[in-house]
Amino acid sequence: MEEKKNIDVLVKFVTKQKQYAVPGVSVSVPADASNEDLNEIIKTYICQGSKIKAADVPTFDFIVEGQILRRLLDQHLQKLGKSFENVISIEYFERLPPPTPKESLNHDDWVSSVHSTEEWLLTGCYDNTLHIWDVKNLGRGRIKDAHKLKIPAHNAPVKAVTWAKTDSDVKTFISTSIDQSAYIWKWDSNTNTVDCVSRCCGHSQSVECVAVDQLKGLFVTGSWDTRLKVWAVDDKKQSTDIQRDKEEEGENKKSKGDKVPKTTPLLTMAGHSETVGGVAWTDVSEIASASWDHTIRIWDTDIGGIKTQIAGNCAFFCISWSPLNKTLITGCADNYIRLYDPRSSEGTLCQQRFASHTKWVSSVSWSSTNQFTFVSGGYDNTVKQWDARSPKAPMYDLIGHKKRVEAVDWSHSKYIISGSQDCTVKAYTAKN
Repeated sequence: MEEKKNIDVLVKFVTKQKQYAVPGVSVSVPADASNEDLNEIIKTYICQGSKIKAADVPTFDFIVEGQILRRLLDQHLQKLGKSFENVISIEYFERLPPPTPKESLNHDDWVSSVHSTEEWLLTGCYDNTLHIWDVKNLGRGRIKDAHKLKIPAHNAPVKAVTWAKTDSDVKTFISTSIDQSAYIWKWDSNTNTVDCVSRCCGHSQSVECVAVDQLKGLFVTGSWDTRLKVWAVDDKKQSTDIQRDKEEEGENKKSKGDKVPKTTPLLTMAGHSETVGGVAWTDVSEIASASWDHTIRIWDTDIGGIKTQIAGNCAFFCISWSPLNKTLITGCADNYIRLYDPRSSEGTLCQQRFASHTKWVSSVSWSSTNQFTFVSGGYDNTVKQWDARSPKAPMYDLIGHKKRVEAVDWSHSKYIISGSQDCTVKAYTAKN
């Protein structure tokens, strides 16, 4: 039997973490080196060139030709069609630790939507209610103190929530519902009182998604009626009718009590032929929408029309935009997550496809502090943490939910938040 030949390749190790830098010279390593092998080599060089002890050297991940190494080095290079003859640049960086379960927040019904700031968590449920939570008390494990308020909000299940303004004691947030409406709310965090200040009317079916442009004070909604509508967060900017609709007469008043001003949209945009599942502001006058009609559309709000259309081969359920790397990720009906760069010359082409979920991907969210990492949730009951440079496998699976995951959010710098049909919200501590 012929023995396998030992082949070496020349590599150059580089890093942006100066405390772990090694001499920038080319060294010979086995072509079939594994991640563990490269870690041992790097550890040796670091200990030789510094006072750092071997036990204090962290575990590293390695980027080769733009992708994180998840197989043997020679297999990685062959997969990418790269030559073994040239010097290979290998960037290494400290591996992020796995997220750890922090808290589980019980609700009375399915949790459809979650959104967090550094201080406050907002959740929406299928029992028509909204909940506000104190993130600091969650971090301390004080669940009873963390739950600030339960709001009987809508006449049908809540579908989406988002914070709009949180820079003062009176916070503004928005909720949408199957009842065809979006509500604008004011919550005084000092007195723990809430008022519904506007009922946004115009959609003819369930309002599935919402996103805020905080710079211009606008928000956009997407609906089962296939339309997008743009509204002002401050109801003084748009027409207001304080008279309730005739069909509302005789209904029991909601917990907010008195008549709620009714507002109409500033702009309606039509073009999709199926449900709009996700929306995101990509610029001050630009919105991206994901639809069940197999398309992503980029809209110009100044002209009220479509700038770009991205065609896929399956329904898009959700979308997330990263202001750090200027790319979009989407969750799809074929169980994949797809990444698009609408600003590149190949903006309509899928730049990367991420495979691991075994059922529909219902929600995605870029990290607010790291341009490479994002989180996804699926109907396979799992939450997954990803690095955009590793499309073949997630960094970590976040286990805990017993039923479908409806929503994920990584707006907080330290916590990944998820909501599920198991009637819980999970908070995971995540280093970024």
